[in-house]
Amino acid sequence: LPQPADWAALSVEAQTGDPDSMLELYRTALRLRRDNPALGDGTMTWLDAPEGVLAFSREPGFVCVVNLSADPYEPPAHSALLLASGPLENGRVGPDQAVWLTV
Repeated sequence: LPQPADWAALSVEAQTGDPDSMLELYRTALRLRRDNPALGDGTMTWLDAPEGVLAFSREPGFVCVVNLSADPYEPPAHSALLLASGPLENGRVGPDQAVWLTV
């Protein structure tokens, strides 16, 4: 079927190799999920977070933070940033962003 011209930037061809694209974010998330045991079965623990922020941990050493608030959020201390849906602002998770962390 014909597609609107302004959808061209959303094609696989246009997004492949673009580190800021949704396609590459999704591919990275799938790779990390395969490689990280904490993203399989196991116990999830909710972490204390302000209203509008969802944060949970899984063993061994994984934390997910989703910021649905209007304010940047300082994530828990971590050793590595595995995945981020956008650039962090001075190490903080911005509004409408999510991160996966190694702790």
